[in-house]
Amino acid sequence: MTARSLLVATALGGALLAAQGTRPAPPGWRWTRLVSTAPYAGSYNYPVYTVRGESWSMHPRGSWRSRDGVHWTPTALPSSGLNSAYQRFVLFNDAVMALGALQGNYERFTITPIIKRTRDLERWETLATTSNLPQRVFYGAVAFRGRLWMMGGYDGRRYSNEVWNSPDGVRWTAVSRAAPWSARTIETLVVFRDRLWLIGGGVIDGQVNPNPNSSREVWSTVDGVQWRRHADRTGPLHGGTPIVFDDRLWLIGVNRAGAFAPATLVTADGDLWEEHGAPWPARGGAAVWVLGDRLLMTGGKYSEGSGEAIRFAYRNDVWALERAPRR
Repeated sequence: MTARSLLVATALGGALLAAQGTRPAPPGWRWTRLVSTAPYAGSYNYPVYTVRGESWSMHPRGSWRSRDGVHWTPTALPSSGLNSAYQRFVLFNDAVMALGALQGNYERFTITPIIKRTRDLERWETLATTSNLPQRVFYGAVAFRGRLWMMGGYDGRRYSNEVWNSPDGVRWTAVSRAAPWSARTIETLVVFRDRLWLIGGGVIDGQVNPNPNSSREVWSTVDGVQWRRHADRTGPLHGGTPIVFDDRLWLIGVNRAGAFAPATLVTADGDLWEEHGAPWPARGGAAVWVLGDRLLMTGGKYSEGSGEAIRFAYRNDVWALERAPRR
């Protein structure tokens, strides 16, 4: 999935899964719907984090908290100015970091390099009104080994394969100005098995990708300098929201040839991937997180029809993947 993809998902995804006989979940696990309609609006491309046993939702229309994924309470946290459609919040030392405030969209934008964090989901603390934060959108950002990491992205003119990190979100250092993977928007950046994993990525829709294989590539590193190239992913599926659960890496809400499918990709090593179906409606841009011994999912966007008849829908149901009871 490229950065500006219209998250198209239709019944085609489910039909393809049924035709291929894809299992609804890995053996021993099952999906359960916890909430049909949560109190927050349907939306997509926002994160939910687990902080001190509580779910913190960075919803674009206001933040929410929950102890169980079922009962949600709105908070007083105002907007930070970060646009999660183009930028990334990062969970760092039990606080949510907002790295910069964006004005405009991907075609023309400015980023104010203000750095904020919230430690209670009620108020923002300004750490710095200015910084040397890299000026770009559609990048990857995570916390790893006590530092914040940012890589790839688009600065309004060109794509990047730079790698940066920071001890505090204010002071940024270029670790690599030219990583071995091609310059790109970042589809997935996640920490798994004590390594940083970069999966997929590409260019904005309508632009020519000089590396058409980028959406299938899998790379990992421990320092941002030395990178290991893993086996390319095969098959029609790509994209999905990453989460580490049950000692495996999951991609939730994947794309099948332009149509989002109710499906997941799962790997134990980053080289071999399994596809599994799911009972929830197709979607992309979902929020996924781990709370206790369950994987939770909410949000997401899909569309039906085409052209003038196209209809967009935004999800606000909540689902859990949990151990199936023994028979």
